[in-house]
Amino acid sequence: MMEVDRQKKKLTAPNLDAWNLEMYIVRVFDQLIYNTDRNLQNLMIDPDWRIWMIDHTRAFRLYTTLKDKKNLVRCDRKLLDQMRALNAETLSTLKPYVTGAEIKGLLGRRDAIVKFFDSEIKQKGEAAVLYDRPAR
Repeated sequence: MMEVDRQKKKLTAPNLDAWNLEMYIVRVFDQLIYNTDRNLQNLMIDPDWRIWMIDHTRAFRLYTTLKDKKNLVRCDRKLLDQMRALNAETLSTLKPYVTGAEIKGLLGRRDAIVKFFDSEIKQKGEAAVLYDRPAR
């Protein structure tokens, strides 16, 4: 079902903590790709209550700043490690779909996200900021 349907039916995820961990990933990813069109119709929920992000047609902007830093609350440890490993060379495989300027923007936002979470970890401690999402 779509998130819009879940809300219309007033359904609640059976495991709210797991749901929130999924949503943190959505929020971090949307900051990374500068998605300006996240809405209730482009989040799909499977029978196991996992969230699937669809429709990224309004993403990959040139900005190197974050769209909305307040959406960065917590981060999956593996996602943060994978963001740290991103570089222009690994992202060059996206070039048929995105431009060099869009990749530069993504890397700038990646730097801002990593810097933000590194600061949060120093301030609040790793356990308050990072988590390990269960394998899918």
